[in-house]
Amino acid sequence: MIKKIMAAAAIAAAALPALPAFAAPNSAGYVEVGNWTPREILFGKQYNGNVTAIHVDRGGVNRHTYPMQVIYPTGNSMRLAQSAVTEDPSLAAALKVRGISPHNVLWVDTAFNGGKIVYYR
Repeated sequence: MIKKIMAAAAIAAAALPALPAFAAPNSAGYVEVGNWTPREILFGKQYNGNVTAIHVDRGGVNRHTYPMQVIYPTGNSMRLAQSAVTEDPSLAAALKVRGISPHNVLWVDTAFNGGKIVYYR
């Protein structure tokens, strides 16, 4: 049993220096692979703080959980939501990173933590 543990430790120690050039330890002591940190690998990459984008599918199962402005958008509600996006630079940047154009935004809601929830088509 101890011989197996020692052999596994020796193999792991031998493989450690063979890390590729893009996977080098940083000053915090953990390894970054490309530009991804362990937190981003485990919990996902944060594009821009406190913005959640929800793609609205007209025939989707979750349709009943959307606000009424999303289910039945009017020209007024869409103009209000799209102006909220264009007036808030951080929200516009978050949507730009995700590849969502402002004219596709149906509704912008504020979450309890102060973040924004953007419904788009």
